[in-house]
Amino acid sequence: MSKPLNIERRTKLAQLIMLKGSISVKELANEFNVSTETIRKDLISLEKDNIINKSHGGATISSSYVESHFDIKLLKNADIKAKLAQKAVEMIPEKGIVILDTGTTVLQIAKLLNLRDDLVIITSSLIVAQALENTKNQLLVTGGQLRKKSMSFVGCWAVNAIGSIKADIAFMGCDGFHEDGPCSRSYRELDVKQQILKNSKEIILVSDSSKFSTNGLYRFATFNQITHLITDTNIKDEQLESLPSNIEIFLV
Repeated sequence: MSKPLNIERRTKLAQLIMLKGSISVKELANEFNVSTETIRKDLISLEKDNIINKSHGGATISSSYVESHFDIKLLKNADIKAKLAQKAVEMIPEKGIVILDTGTTVLQIAKLLNLRDDLVIITSSLIVAQALENTKNQLLVTGGQLRKKSMSFVGCWAVNAIGSIKADIAFMGCDGFHEDGPCSRSYRELDVKQQILKNSKEIILVSDSSKFSTNGLYRFATFNQITHLITDTNIKDEQLESLPSNIEIFLV
């Protein structure tokens, strides 16, 4: 009996470390109600699988594991992304139907939505769904072909799922910007993102200001399709001035 229990605990432990980025042995022991020695054995096992890196008194997600599953650093500008997420959740109406796109800032929004219980949440992101595993909201996951670099679902199943609903509000991430709109590094994600644009009343782009200095490969929307932008105060004046007047901008 102990072996399956160990596997189940280590799976949940790895998920927790992935979502938090880093955590102490003591916190993990309290979370799983086991001894610190048991946790250390779990961490040794996960480190052998190259999922985590053991550190003094704790663990962090393995950089090689993160980079093989995400196009961007999970912990980059984490404090800024948390502030963007706090502003984002203020904009969600009661009993709203919400679409959560992929991206690390959108992931921060998902974590905060665990404090709500009145929403219908649709996502094409496996990581976002994991963050909402214990949510009291209604959670719908599109399914489809899993794109491992972003841990998101792509393809016709995901597009059809998004196309079957009408959302009050959608939160979208991006990898960078062209002159006329936000971009993704993945051609395979374009169809899903464009379907989100079609099926949402409000489109809110959440992006830390560093993305404005990055030129993504594939533009998935024009600025005219974006109703709101949430970014941070480090954005340059000339970058702000280049944005069209139709977008309501929130600086946090």
